[in-house]
Parts: sequence; structure tokens; C-alpha cells
Amino acid sequence: MMYLRFVDHQLAPSTDFDARASDIYSRTRSLPEGMPILLDDRWRPVEPWLTYFRIVAASTDPATLRAYAYDARRFASFLATRQTDVIHASSDDIVAFREWRLSGSERPVSPATWRRDVVVIRGIYQLLTQTGQIQREPWITIGRSSPLRMRWRSEPDIRPLTQAQWRTFLDVGLGGRTAAGDLDESWRGTTSLRSKAGAQLAVTTGMRLGEFSTLLDAEVPPPTGTGISVLLEACAKYQKRRRVHVPLTTLRAVDLYRQTERRAVVRASAASLWRRRSELFVVDEIDVSAGILRGRVNGRRSRWRLHQLPPHLRRIAVIERDHGMEALGLFVGRGGLPISRRQWHATFEAPSGRALRLAQDEMGGRRARITPHDLRHTFAVVLLKSLTDVALAREAERRAGNVGPATISEHIAINPRLTVQRLLGHSNPATTMVYLRYIEDTDALIQDVFESWSDEGMTYADAVLADRNVA
Repeated sequence: MMYLRFVDHQLAPSTDFDARASDIYSRTRSLPEGMPILLDDRWRPVEPWLTYFRIVAASTDPATLRAYAYDARRFASFLATRQTDVIHASSDDIVAFREWRLSGSERPVSPATWRRDVVVIRGIYQLLTQTGQIQREPWITIGRSSPLRMRWRSEPDIRPLTQAQWRTFLDVGLGGRTAAGDLDESWRGTTSLRSKAGAQLAVTTGMRLGEFSTLLDAEVPPPTGTGISVLLEACAKYQKRRRVHVPLTTLRAVDLYRQTERRAVVRASAASLWRRRSELFVVDEIDVSAGILRGRVNGRRSRWRLHQLPPHLRRIAVIERDHGMEALGLFVGRGGLPISRRQWHATFEAPSGRALRLAQDEMGGRRARITPHDLRHTFAVVLLKSLTDVALAREAERRAGNVGPATISEHIAINPRLTVQRLLGHSNPATTMVYLRYIEDTDALIQDVFESWSDEGMTYADAVLADRNVA
């Protein structure tokens, strides 16, 4: 059995600690805050994982570090069931782990999840070879063949919502209404405005759960007649900076939640947050126009730019107001601090089941539960389809002589795939290309184009445009 713990410098040893435990505690004070520690069944730190995470913690953000930690525990625990460890594992053990991840007792993992497993496996074996604990990795690589390479290629499970499904999920699932539009008297939801505001942020901006759930209240100002732009970085995947546009309708939904449910939670939790202030990030200055905040955490002064404030500080950031202590996070829970990712998944889970159960016709035969990432996929598909229509219309106008020839920069600026790739923050263009299959019925398009493709002087692109214009 392997256990996983994380370094927490706020924990103090009790007075009845023995000398050995006290010595272990004092030595862990030199480890980075939040660093994972893998323990064996006798609660002893396991090497080489302790050294590995000490190195990784120096250059990895806390969220990714925690993900690596759970991957490492899974890998180490699997090897333990085969009566071995990372130092003595063979190529057969690595292959067995890969097959177990693919079709064993767990759900088959996605390519992205397996790639993260590979990062941990390669990292620990790189450490072992560099320190001389082993001569070489336990696997043999011939050309591009390796036990770490996936034997299958699969695309992301993209499940965009139609407009009818989205409205049903919003009103019936999150809003507590019946399929007929009446208020369901048996519904007991108490945070519908928070849930609806979060869902609308996801579907209209394409933000990931880790992005919209960690937004600060100051980053989404009240509506003033137009949408706003939010700069994401610290909470974005791989900390890749990008801007997202929040439409006016979404700002209004957020502000409605802010003026009602959030205000009530803030008032109710002010006293308890004040009592907990020693363990929180207490902000004493926030300059929204300059995008800077200053405060104190763990007894030390700290200064951050808003978009660079890491997720773990966003979740404990508070500021003193006239009514008491208030969290800086936008979406707060009963205790006054931002709710966790797990709570957000639960927020979507029950309403999704409710919508599928009470409004089957409106859900159009959909069976899969709706997740926060489904709303990001919906944003991508809807935007890509709209931008493609605009690009085709502009091309048709150009061919008709209504506008002049487009420059290279204009082609790039209005390219639908490049635009969606930028807005979603995709590093790999192939990831965005997957969404192309959802923007039209390509089988029908090919059928229509080639049936009418009788003009030998007409190119395939001309035929596609002609077909779209007729339609």
C-alpha cells in the first residue's frame, strides 16, 4: 500500500511527538510547500520518489504537481502489486502497466492522460539513470516503437450541445423548472444562479473548469453596456496566456448571482473568515486598473499581478470590507471561499441527470451526462461553424467582385480554425481540427457538390461555394 501526502508548513507537531517524529518533522520544513511525499505501508518516505518530487516541485505549478503525484502513486502501487519497484521493474512490468491503464480495472484512459503518465515514468527513470542507480531504462526502443507509446490513436470525446439541449440544461437542470417551463415545486436547489452563471461563462467563453472556477470577483466587473476581456494565465492550461471575451448577457447573469446568492454567502461567512485569517491570503491592496494586488500570506508580504495569481492563492484570498472579511473569488460556497473543482462537477452532475430524466424530448435523445468540458466543446463548435460561414460569405463576395483580394494578414485574421485555436488556447492545431467534423454534414456536401460538378472549368472550391450560396 502506498500513501500520498503533501508538505504543509502550517501544521505543527503535537507536544507528545517522540524524538524520531520530531526529527522527521523538522527535516520536512526544508521541503517546498505542497511538495508530494510518497510513503510506504510503514509511513516511510519512498526513494527515489522523494528526490524526484523535490526536483520537479522547483519548476512545476501546484495543480500539475498534484496530478503528477497521483500518477506516481498509481504507478508505484501497480509495481508493488507485481512485487517490484521502479528500480527493479522490467519492460514487461511497464507493458503491463500500460495495458492495465488501457483496459484493466480502471476506465480506459485518454491519450492526454496517458501522456501525463509517460511524463512521470520518463522523469523517474531519467533521474535513476543520471544518478547511476540503473544503467538504462527497462524498456527497449526500436525506431519509434516503445512500451510508452500508445498502440491506439483516438480523438477527444467531443459532445457539443445543441441550442435546445443547452436551454433545457440551463432551465430544467440548473434552474429547477419542468419541461413545460413551470417551476418544479419538488426542486430543492439553493445555488441555481451561481450554477447558471458558471455554465454560461463556460459555454460563451470556452473557458476550462480550472479557469472559470478560479476567477476573482474583480476580474469580472458589472455590466456596463458591452462585453469585457479577461486575461488568463496562471489558471490556464500550461500557464499559456490568452484573452477571452465575456459577452454582455453572461456578465448580466454573473452580476445577478453577485447581487443575490453571493452577497448572502459573503454576509453569512464574514465572521468565520475573520477567525481563519491567519491561514488565508489577506489582501490589503487591490488595484484593478493596474492589475496588481498586495497582501500577506504565511506571515510574509506578497505582491502579484492579477492574471499571474496562482490557483492555490486565489482559493484563499480574502479582503477586509465594511461588513467583515470577504473572499476575492467570484464563485463562493457556504464557508465563504471558492468551491472546489469536485464541487463544480457535482454541481453539473445532478442537474444533468435531472434534465435527461425530465425533458428527454428536449434533450434530443442525448444520454451522456453534461460536464463543464462539454460546454467548452459547445463553444468551439458553435464559434467554428459561425466563423466558417462568415469566411465563406466573404470569399463569395470577393469572387463576385464586391470586395478586393484579401491580403495574407486578412486570411490569417479571419481563418476560423486559427481563431478558435487562439480562443481555446490550443497548442496543437490538430486538437482544433477535430472540431471541423461537427460544423456540417460533409457526406451530404460531397454528394451535392459532385452531382452538380459538370462545369470542367469549375474548381472544387468554386463548387463548394456555389453549393453553399444556393443553400
